[in-house]
Amino acid sequence: MQADFALDYDVLTVERAQKVYLMARLVSGPPPEHQRRRPLNLSLVIDRSGSMAGEKIAYTRQAAQFLVQNLSAKDLLSVVVYHGGVEVLFQPEPMLNKDVIAHRIASITTGNMTNLSGGWLEGCNQVAQNLDQDRLNRVILMTDGLANRGITSQSQLVALAQQKYEGGISTTTMGLGDDFNEDLLVALADAGGGAFYFIESPEVAPLIFDEELRGLLSVVGQNLTVTINPTESVAQVRQMNAYPQQIIGRQVTFRMGDVFGDEVKTLVLELAIPALTTTGEHQIAVLRFEYDEITAEGTQHQIHEMPVIVNIALPGELPAPNTDVQESVLLLQAANARRAAISAADKGQYQEASGVLRAAAEAIEQTGLDNAQLVEEREALVKQADDMARGAERYDQYSRKTMHTQAIYTMTSRHEETQMLRTREVVREEQAKVESKPGVTPTVVSWNGQDFPLDGDLIRIGRAKQNEITLLASSISRFHAQLTRQGDTLLLEDLGSTNGTTLNGQRLDVPQPVSVGDTARLGYEHVIFKEA
Repeated sequence: MQADFALDYDVLTVERAQKVYLMARLVSGPPPEHQRRRPLNLSLVIDRSGSMAGEKIAYTRQAAQFLVQNLSAKDLLSVVVYHGGVEVLFQPEPMLNKDVIAHRIASITTGNMTNLSGGWLEGCNQVAQNLDQDRLNRVILMTDGLANRGITSQSQLVALAQQKYEGGISTTTMGLGDDFNEDLLVALADAGGGAFYFIESPEVAPLIFDEELRGLLSVVGQNLTVTINPTESVAQVRQMNAYPQQIIGRQVTFRMGDVFGDEVKTLVLELAIPALTTTGEHQIAVLRFEYDEITAEGTQHQIHEMPVIVNIALPGELPAPNTDVQESVLLLQAANARRAAISAADKGQYQEASGVLRAAAEAIEQTGLDNAQLVEEREALVKQADDMARGAERYDQYSRKTMHTQAIYTMTSRHEETQMLRTREVVREEQAKVESKPGVTPTVVSWNGQDFPLDGDLIRIGRAKQNEITLLASSISRFHAQLTRQGDTLLLEDLGSTNGTTLNGQRLDVPQPVSVGDTARLGYEHVIFKEA
């Protein structure tokens, strides 16, 4: 893994107080081979309260079965279900008899109340039975409601999550629908060293489980912390992200959790530099990266320290800023604007909330940066500002969760998931305009507002120009999937792509027929099958 940092400006003007952005970055290598990856010790904790009835519990069972099918014999899994009471569906066991385990999961039904704390703590107990530093020990908690039995205090639950994490058990939380307490689930994951996910609709559950599992199967480092020890030349340090932090004197440490294969983990700090009176090089801080690197031989503790130096110059023309840092700052400013907008909107101050979002959009526009990611971010901010200006008509539990999740994803080095969440929203809006016609063969497929005709008996889809349909997106493989015509039917097939293909939320392992109104996900891109 490669640790480094960059400043937006490393040349400052003498005798002038200034603000500098420092981006600390850890770039990991490729994920481990399947045979050499760290084995998992997981407990899946599922809310089966009455509100989970219908599609929610059906898709949750499907997602849990997907998890089972993708674990190996060296992984351990237990499943806990809860409503008013808590039940251990099965104790930790290796994934040898997958069909038997999947059958047990299929038996999960709904109950009544929501004893979230009881279910989660029992999941921690199940993981603790086989706690092993050579395994990745995690509880995955999924709920669609509010904790109304057992421990319901957020501060108590968060303190317990911190305690469990310090004892070697991390917690990932997943909120389904629009009735759960996102502030609690985000705080639990934050303290518990895991991730938070928003499952905005039931059919997305298998996709979210897929995202979490892919991360768990590709862990290359754990317990990443970045510490900054500023000199007297720094008046203040403020993080733009949302990582847990610890302050000891002038030193600040940020806990950034697991590192996955081929991941870029970033932390952006805003440094207030008072007016410095002498020219030349000045050391303003020492930056330290510390983590446990997972190798084929075991775990190696790594520490990298590096000085942060700026050059103080006479007044003159400043050099151009580092665009990588500038882009990261703008995305994080947008995320912070969303959090500020939520705070204002919760108090009924909708116009103030709209103004905060619009100011973040204008800040992106004023830079003049020609960057597709920033253009998409600006458009999203403008739309959210317009919605917020309409007040309670457009600001509800669902929109709050969507905005909050986008902020958290971006502020924890997961901006790609922010974009995926927004893409799913667009797809749902587009799909709502398309009448579903099971059994009717589509004649076009739509992606990002473009319609591609489905002509011929073989239609290949991928990033390479040799395909019949070329989709230029990084998550799509060169030859990703194909459609083959059999009589009046079109069959969709994955071609061994890196990021997989799903049809209506189901991962494609064998060719499946497509109908008008169906939605497929190729990598992180969504397409809709329609009639011309």
